[in-house]
Amino acid sequence: MSASRATAPDAVAFQLVAALDSYERDVDAMIRAPLDMDLYREVSEQVDQVRMHAAALPTLGAQWVELLIAHTELVHCLWRNNHGHEATLPREADAIRAHHAECVAALRSRCLRLAACAGS
Repeated sequence: MSASRATAPDAVAFQLVAALDSYERDVDAMIRAPLDMDLYREVSEQVDQVRMHAAALPTLGAQWVELLIAHTELVHCLWRNNHGHEATLPREADAIRAHHAECVAALRSRCLRLAACAGS
């Protein structure tokens, strides 16, 4: 195997970590300003970036799907709470945000372990 192939998963894993960092920062901003449609659009684009990198690393499939589901639940919660629909109870909204943060952390952790294994 060539050196470039040996380091490819390492590079993709680090790109995924960087994408997760941007995504997490903007999700936090979106939570604070839930009516900012530009942020919704930016976060959606970042989800696509995370998806693209995760697709290149099939061993991350479970963590990626869990994050995607948590993202969808979070956006749905924010939408309901800010667009005149039946609001999510505060305790439930806190649980949704916490679960989403856990999913981001789990995917990031798995990426870093994968990069460490690929680099050794």
